[in-house]
Amino acid sequence: MISFIVPVKSEQVTSDWLKFSQYVEATLISICNQTDQNFKVIVVCNEKPQINFEHPNIHYVEVDFEPPVRRDSESDKSLNRRRELDKGGKLKIGVNYATENFDTDYIMTVDSDDFISNKIAGFVNESGTELPGWYTKNGYIHLDGKPFLLATYKFSYLCGSSVIVKPELFNYFFNVDPMLYFDHRLTVLNNNIELTQLPFYGGVYSMANGENHFMSIANIRKFNTHNGWMTSEGIKRIYNKFKNYSFRFITKKIRKEYSFNR
Repeated sequence: MISFIVPVKSEQVTSDWLKFSQYVEATLISICNQTDQNFKVIVVCNEKPQINFEHPNIHYVEVDFEPPVRRDSESDKSLNRRRELDKGGKLKIGVNYATENFDTDYIMTVDSDDFISNKIAGFVNESGTELPGWYTKNGYIHLDGKPFLLATYKFSYLCGSSVIVKPELFNYFFNVDPMLYFDHRLTVLNNNIELTQLPFYGGVYSMANGENHFMSIANIRKFNTHNGWMTSEGIKRIYNKFKNYSFRFITKKIRKEYSFNR
């Protein structure tokens, strides 16, 4: 059985708690739309989000450690580091809860504003328990408010909703990069444990929705204007953007598979 771990940030660090709760609700609806209902969802939070959606497979774990509220004169780097630590701590608590309370063979991390394919639970549950896990190479990106998706083969590098792994291997994702507490970019663990590519588009990464602390609108603009567009580096970036991403219409099939409601 697969358990989905959803870390949720505190009301104290959101810009709009009700709006953020709606994002969490949409994510939980997407997860629970699995074609195979043999799964669990562990939501780790400081406070339960204000949502109406209920499902018997959802379990809430409330933590009492201090939320990463910005301190006086704190730099963005320091704040983002503490936010990553907060997320990582919640992921670890979720994995421990899943293994202690359920017959969990694999866990998947899902960010609280993303969408995932409804084929994941069925695929994992039917694959046996021999493989160490999977990484989601192919997925979609959605810029909040835009009527299209961007398809990418770099999904696991960009999005935290991309790791499916045996619980006992989960700690290998931590403390690899000093700037990242939970490094979802890994496809090889401990130098010799290779994850397998998920053979379908695994999720939709929600960006620039006002609640993603790293891929905010301001940060996206900052990345895109780094060193200017007309330098050799800028031209190379433009080329790589077209090479790595392609436009997709938001079809009824996509909406159904990912319970995508944006």
